[in-house]
Amino acid sequence: MKIRIAQATIVDKRHADNGKVKDILISNGIITEIADEISTKADKVISGEGLCVSIGWMDMRANFRDPGDEHKEDLASGIRAAAHGGFTAVALSPDTHPAVDNKAAVEYLLNRSREEAVEIIPIGALSKGLKGESLAEMYDMFQAGAKAFGDDKRSITESGLLHRALLYAKNFGATIFHFPFDASLIPQGQMNEGENSTRLGLRGIPAIAEEMVVNRDLTLLAYTDGKLHIGPLTSVKSIELVHQARKNGLDVTCETTAAHLAYNDEELLGFDSNFKLLPPLRAESDRKALIKALKAGKIQVISSDHCPEDEEHKKREFDDASFGMASIESFFPLLYHHCAKALPIADLVATFSIHPREILDMEIPEITKGSPANLTLFSTSEKTHLMQSLLKTKGTNIAELGQKLNGKVIGIYNHGMWLAANG
Repeated sequence: MKIRIAQATIVDKRHADNGKVKDILISNGIITEIADEISTKADKVISGEGLCVSIGWMDMRANFRDPGDEHKEDLASGIRAAAHGGFTAVALSPDTHPAVDNKAAVEYLLNRSREEAVEIIPIGALSKGLKGESLAEMYDMFQAGAKAFGDDKRSITESGLLHRALLYAKNFGATIFHFPFDASLIPQGQMNEGENSTRLGLRGIPAIAEEMVVNRDLTLLAYTDGKLHIGPLTSVKSIELVHQARKNGLDVTCETTAAHLAYNDEELLGFDSNFKLLPPLRAESDRKALIKALKAGKIQVISSDHCPEDEEHKKREFDDASFGMASIESFFPLLYHHCAKALPIADLVATFSIHPREILDMEIPEITKGSPANLTLFSTSEKTHLMQSLLKTKGTNIAELGQKLNGKVIGIYNHGMWLAANG
C-alpha cells in the first residue's frame, strides 16, 4: 500500500529539512521518497491545513491499568487512546495488580501488544510488589524487554534500596526511574500548599516534599555513578538541582507533565477532583517558572502521566478521590495550546519523541528515504474539540471535556499501519 503525505512541514530538530514543507511517500511501511512535490499515484493521500510530520511520539509515563483494573483501562483501550493522542510508543507504569515485577509480567505486556501500531515499553518495578523493601528481578525483566525500573508514584523512602538499585542497574546499563515525594512530611496531603489550600481547608503538599528527595537522589547518584530519571517535577528548585547535576557530569534527566505546564492550583477552587494530581498542581507563579525552565532546556521530557479512573474513584468527597487524570488523548492540544510560544515546535516535540528514546537507549526513528515509517502527523492550525464520544480511553477523569484547544493530532503511521486520530 502506498501513502503520500502531501505538503507537510517536517518537525525534527535533527533533520536537514526541519521546518521545510515536503511530500513524503510511504510504500509498504518504508519511506521511499521525500521531495518538494511527489506525483506518484498513491492509495491514500494525507493533507490538511497546517499539516506537520515528526517521528512517532513516545509517552514516557502512562498507566493502562492492565492487569488488575481493566474496568478503568486495559491494553486494548489504552493503545487506542495512545494512537488517538498521537503516540507510537508508550512507556507503561509497573503499578498494576499484580505489579510488573517479574519476567512473566513483562512478557505479558509485550505479547499482548506485539501486532499493534503502538509499541509498548514496559517499565519494570524496582522493588518486589512495589513495597519498597527488596529489589525486584530487574535483570530478568531487562532481558525480557523492560527498559527501565521504578516504583511509579511510590517514592523509595529507604536510601539503601535506591542505592542498590542504581548500582545493580549500572551493570547492564538500565535507567532507574524515581518519583521524589516525601509523603511523611504532610500525611494525607491533598493539593499544593499555599493560599488556595488554606482557603479550601485542605492539607497542603509543600514543594519541599519533592526538593528534599531530589537532593538525596542526586547525592546517591553521584556516589554510585548510575543512571537516573527523576519526575514528574513541579518545583523549579528541583529542576535547578537536576540541571546543575547534569552540568557536573551526572547521568540524570527530569520530567514534568503537560498538565503541570497548563494548569495551576486555582483549578481546585471548585473541588473538581479531575485536577487532583500527584504531584499536585502548583501556584501560577510555579507554572510560569516551569515554562521558563522548559524554554531554557532544563526539562528533558514532557509526559502525559495518563492515570485513567472510573467514576467510583473520582466522583466522591475530595479527600477520598483518587489522584490522577486521563490525559493521553488531550496531551498534545493541551501542551501546544499553552506552550506553543515558549519554544520552537521542533524543540517542544523533541521532549516527547527524541529525548525519551535517548534516555531509554532505544533506536530513534528517522524521516529518511529507506527508513521504516514511524510517524506522527498533526496540525498546528486546526483545533481540537474534546468530546467524550470521540475519546478511546475508558477513563472518565478527563478535565478538558468540552474545551477547544489549539493544535490537533491527525494520526500515526507505524509498523505498516495508518491510524487516523478519529478513526
